Amino acid sequence: MSDDNIHACHRQAQECALSNESIRHLLNTLSIRGCPFDFDRHLACESSRDRLRGGFDRSTCQIVLYPENLHTSKEFCTIFLHELIHAYDYCRVKIDFNNPYHLACTEIRAATLSNQCSLFNHFSSSSRPFLVKKQHEICVQDRARESMQICTDLPKQKLDEIIHEVFPRCYKDTDPFDEFGTRGRRRI
Repeated sequence: MSDDNIHACHRQAQECALSNESIRHLLNTLSIRGCPFDFDRHLACESSRDRLRGGFDRSTCQIVLYPENLHTSKEFCTIFLHELIHAYDYCRVKIDFNNPYHLACTEIRAATLSNQCSLFNHFSSSSRPFLVKKQHEICVQDRARESMQICTDLPKQKLDEIIHEVFPRCYKDTDPFDEFGTRGRRRI
């Protein structure tokens, strides 16, 4: 990836921080918890031959974004927020990404709190009907499974068992937000 593309990626992430209240809140909360986010140190922008859009590298404590796979600024900000939630989880509880139960929980939280399963995102990315009752939960579980399939070699049935076991607790855990879908009230 060229230096110009890397700088453009960093600029876009900083624009997300300026325009997205949830990202600003999460960056502030990371700092308060003793894990300040430095864009130059904690954000890597790379190329990917796969269709990867982002990731959190615990060995370097970096968010990795693949901007060529992020086609709109909204998608870029959503994935940046998703990965910031992993960084926050790592900061607050030092999750073990090798533990599939920990991984499932942070993926459930990231899918829930980043609004990846909002009604708008569903209509813009799916031809399936959105049955409001329980559909959000189903979408979050699907997103968690998809993410886990990328970074584990566990069979789908085992992933589903793990997700099912941790889902009630992790889905309700909206820290550091008051609740998912409501971005107006914040707590620290």
